[in-house]
Amino acid sequence: MNLENWKKQLHEKPQIGCFVTFASPAICEWMARLGFDFTLIDNEHGNIDQSVVEDMVRASQAAGVPSIVRVTTNKYDHVQKALDMGANGVQIPMINSMADAREVVRLANFPPVGERGTAYLTRAANYGLYPDKTGYLKLANETKFTGIHIETTEAVNNLDELLSVDEIDMYFIGPGDLSSSMGLAPGHEEVWKVTEDCIRKIRQAGKIAGTFTGDVASTQKVIDWGAHYVVTAINGYVNAGVKQFLEGVRG
Repeated sequence: MNLENWKKQLHEKPQIGCFVTFASPAICEWMARLGFDFTLIDNEHGNIDQSVVEDMVRASQAAGVPSIVRVTTNKYDHVQKALDMGANGVQIPMINSMADAREVVRLANFPPVGERGTAYLTRAANYGLYPDKTGYLKLANETKFTGIHIETTEAVNNLDELLSVDEIDMYFIGPGDLSSSMGLAPGHEEVWKVTEDCIRKIRQAGKIAGTFTGDVASTQKVIDWGAHYVVTAINGYVNAGVKQFLEGVRG
């Protein structure tokens, strides 16, 4: 659950995670058992009910792998519920300004840091079995992981002020939305240049830099730049493997 301070590992060395876009605890557990360092449940683009999200978090953690929820939006019910489910953290898309980032901090933290609603009967609080209630609130604030997306030209231009917001652990460069915002095709060299600049700036600020990659070469590249939170997805690998198999079988 979110009392495990997994983000310490992210500061120490790169961690490779996997997007899980299907509403399936079994697939989430499978990805965890394959050897990924964390699972990232995609409830921004994936169509996943809240009860299923909780079971996916549980499945990943039962396999010994932390689980992050990418919520749909920067709203109270999305952030609050993901953390109450016991997710190790949340990742919030489309954060463009200091006001946006401060709202994330407000929603993700118990008082006095933020205004997250206090409850002691949730999975995150061990269903009321956590002995020290005050200690739980403090420890939950310290150990939960909070990531925001840098995926528009506005966010890139505001990166310096976004990096000044305390309590944000990770800044995720979203290459798909960033390329759209820049009016360029995915994989364009200018998008890669902006990505590199952002990752290096994030690392220099002492924060965790993250992004998405789809192959070994690009993964090695972003790690060399300083990214420690690197996410891929199984879709491309499954597609390629199945096509190779069918082409081989059918000649």
